[in-house]
Amino acid sequence: MAKKKLNLTKKNILVSVHVLAVCAWFGGTLSLILLGLYLKNAQNSEQLIYTLSSMHIIDENLLKYPALATLVTGIILSVSTQWGLVKHYWVVIKLFLTVLIILIGIFLINDWFAYLVKTAEGLGASALNQNKFESTWLSIIITGIFNLSCLAFMTFITYFKPFGKIKKNKKVAIP
Repeated sequence: MAKKKLNLTKKNILVSVHVLAVCAWFGGTLSLILLGLYLKNAQNSEQLIYTLSSMHIIDENLLKYPALATLVTGIILSVSTQWGLVKHYWVVIKLFLTVLIILIGIFLINDWFAYLVKTAEGLGASALNQNKFESTWLSIIITGIFNLSCLAFMTFITYFKPFGKIKKNKKVAIP
C-alpha cells in the first residue's frame, strides 16, 4: 500500500499551522512563567487572584490547544512526508517530548493550578506564606522552564536533524 504524500501547497499550509501552534505554545509557556514570577510579589488578595486567573486563561488557551495542534500537525506531517513517524531519531524525540509535556500539563499542572486558586481564594495574600503554596508555585515555574527548554530543543533539532536514521533490525533466518 503506497503512502499518501501531501502536495506542496497542503504541506506548506500544514507546516505553517504547525509553526504557528508551536509559537503560541512557546509564547504561552513564557507568559505563564513570567506571570508566575510576578505572582510571588502580589501585594494583596485581588492581585494574587487576578494573576492566577490570568495564568489559568493562558493555560487553557495558549498551552492546551496549541499543544494539541502541534501534536496533531506534527504527526500528520511526519507520516505524510519522507521523514516518517519512527524513521529518524529527531522525529521520535520530538514526538516523545511533545507527549511528555502534554501529559505533565494534564496530570500535574491542572491540579497545581486548582490548588493555588483554591488556597488563594481561601487565604488571600497570606497564601503566599504557606509552604505548600510556595512549593506548588515553584513546581509550576520549574515545570514551565523545563517545557520551554524542551520546546526550544525541539525547534533546534527540527532544523539540524541530528542523530540520523533509526536502523531497522534485519531478521535473521534460522536454519
